[in-house]
Amino acid sequence: MHPMLNIAIQAIRKAGDFVVKQYEFLDRNSIRSNYINDLIYKINEKSYNIIATIIRKFYPLHTIVTTWHDHNVNDNNIYCKEGIRWIIGSIDSDINFVKQFPFFALSISVFFKEHIEIGVIYDPIHNELFSACRGKGAQLNGYRIRVGTAKNLNGAIIVMSCVYEKQHVVVNFLNKFSNKYIYFRYTGATVLDLAYVAVGRVDGCIAIFLKNINNNKLASGVLIIRESGGLIVDFTGADNYLLFGNIIAGNTKIIRTILPIVQSSDIDD
Repeated sequence: MHPMLNIAIQAIRKAGDFVVKQYEFLDRNSIRSNYINDLIYKINEKSYNIIATIIRKFYPLHTIVTTWHDHNVNDNNIYCKEGIRWIIGSIDSDINFVKQFPFFALSISVFFKEHIEIGVIYDPIHNELFSACRGKGAQLNGYRIRVGTAKNLNGAIIVMSCVYEKQHVVVNFLNKFSNKYIYFRYTGATVLDLAYVAVGRVDGCIAIFLKNINNNKLASGVLIIRESGGLIVDFTGADNYLLFGNIIAGNTKIIRTILPIVQSSDIDD
């Protein structure tokens, strides 16, 4: 196992143990709406500190950043001399976490310069850890995984993901598939959706995001899908999905089937 992957797994499991404890003792009926953001912030902060502490112990000169605020461990050096950057994802989805809907995950991505080398996604509720090293395949709890083999959309399961600001377009978007025999799912946790594509539980993922939000927490899912034999494109068919946030993921045949349908819709890329 790659040494940095080993550290990432160790760190994310420890953070996951902390997050699960918060989840188990959470009384959602007593949480005031104006307190939710503070609660999530504190949990993300603690989770980040747990992960960052372990990383710093082994790689004190590496850069560590988060996807949820501007807290950088190496504030004066966004890119360290080694060119290695660890990106720690916030809880995805925080709404699922607060509502105790048991689909959320933590994530870690490791970049060398601009190339993602390691991706880890951890679902602490179900104790499922998805991981990948560039060029070495993807795994779930240590076992090799591959994307599904669906040849078309007939009977396929497609998972949808959408930011709140774009939810109004989903109904019209789904009408584009009205003549297809498809099962749609919506978990609310995009990082997990991508992992489920990689392991073949769902046949494809369509994610609609915003251009100006931080989509780097999706990077771990991108690598895991690639290393499981899958493909990810944006809504133009190119690979600018982390820049624009709009994603189609699946095997090659599913991508080829979904892409023209998406392109015929009125969703802005």
